[in-house]
Amino acid sequence: MKLISYMASTISLLAQVNVLTANYGNERTNANLQEVTLKTSNVNPASFGKLTSLPVDGQIYAQPLFVSGVKMPGAETKDVLFVATMNNSVYAFDATGLSRSLWHVHLGTPVPSSALNFIDITPKVGILSTPVIDTTLNAIYVVSDSYESGAPVFRLHALDLASGKEILGGPTTITAAVQGGTDEDGMIAFDPQQHLQRPALLLSNSTVYLAFGSHADESPYHGWILAYDASDITRQVAIFNSTPGGSSGSIWQAGRGLAATPDGDVYAATANGDYDGIANFSQCFLRLRQDLTIVDWFAPADWKPLSDSDSDIGTLGPVLVPGTNLVIGGDKVGNLYLLDRGHMGQLGVDGSSYPQILLAASAAGIFNIALWWRGDEAIIYVVHVGAWTKAFRLINGQIEASPFSQTTVMSDRPFQGMAISANGATAGSGILWLTTGDHDGAGSPGTLHALDALNLNELWNSDMNGAQDRLGALAKFANPTVVNGRVYVATFSGEVVVYGLMDGERPLNNDRRWHGRQ
Repeated sequence: MKLISYMASTISLLAQVNVLTANYGNERTNANLQEVTLKTSNVNPASFGKLTSLPVDGQIYAQPLFVSGVKMPGAETKDVLFVATMNNSVYAFDATGLSRSLWHVHLGTPVPSSALNFIDITPKVGILSTPVIDTTLNAIYVVSDSYESGAPVFRLHALDLASGKEILGGPTTITAAVQGGTDEDGMIAFDPQQHLQRPALLLSNSTVYLAFGSHADESPYHGWILAYDASDITRQVAIFNSTPGGSSGSIWQAGRGLAATPDGDVYAATANGDYDGIANFSQCFLRLRQDLTIVDWFAPADWKPLSDSDSDIGTLGPVLVPGTNLVIGGDKVGNLYLLDRGHMGQLGVDGSSYPQILLAASAAGIFNIALWWRGDEAIIYVVHVGAWTKAFRLINGQIEASPFSQTTVMSDRPFQGMAISANGATAGSGILWLTTGDHDGAGSPGTLHALDALNLNELWNSDMNGAQDRLGALAKFANPTVVNGRVYVATFSGEVVVYGLMDGERPLNNDRRWHGRQ
């Protein structure tokens, strides 16, 4: 299924683009290359700014998703923005008028962070990952984490796009077990108390994939991938455990989704833990079949010292380079890895031209990238902690060692959200969007930046016009959703902030009159 696609609009005669999954598609490039409205020439303080805020009931870690032409009850169609919160709520907003919520469902009491002995996320854990949408089945798939009888319970939901009602057999309680471990029964059972469902959901070949990792590396835990039939989510169709003969191997990917090719192969990155290349696959980039059997993998030769120092390679979920057989990964040291999907290399470097390992950032690591595919080359955007955002060319199958452009727009930690919007490779259309701020303090204000994607000159940021455009509390790892001339930004201050072009002169106060160009 094509995850970013044009659909006819009944309102304007312009095509509308859908964003149905995190990172803009199963290749996870963080790029919408069908953006025809926003350009380097019109994103500036005079004509671009904050349109409105959409209130919700909690922090937002998930990327907002967008579907055009949803048939609502009564046969009316709406363009809809879907937002999930850490209060276990899902909202559907009218994305045309941005005036009201079409529906809102609450999926259970979220888990108090204190019940997990967890301080990286506070005060509660509910819907942590980005959902995924199937427009054929008119469903949005969501994983909730609920607190019931003093314990966490994960459930997979399939909600009707038009009403929010449970469909396709949902909800289903998430359980799993595999052979392994040292217990008398020779089985390892999935333990909700020890895991977080952090990576965005993946929909591929009528299958929904969920991945799980730890919270704060608190043992015992493993990396898990569970697969469900998208048409009947009561049917669990495959299970993968990264370390059935050992421990750890979390799959968290800083919230980025598992990647997938059209033929159904799935790509994941595992974090620190045990590795032997037989039963245990921590510190690996993995290629799996649709049934979650391992086909190939890459683990760096120094996987053990990297693991022991918590310098894992599970920070950046795999990015598939469009039109090639290449996959990109990253680690906490600051390395980019360029791998051949047909020959990943398994342990170490075997003398072939891949993998290429390039130190692209500082020891703070690489947790997110955006990739602009331009037909004969790709541009990869990387944040170097506290100093630079850099653009590297990928050309002739290799990443150039030196950045061709960089900017002093800073991030205190490389936990920013980022996205590329462009009209294909058209000159003057490419914009890099970044969210930056103080990631050490929950509730700290954030800033949205718009940079020319070729020279990284700053076009606009949300602090230029003071209180009018302020973003709100910075959301860690949350990527902006840029679609159909608007930018939707998740926050930790209980709102999605919406930016776009304004008709007429820029208003001088918060009583804006705008009509949001499509």
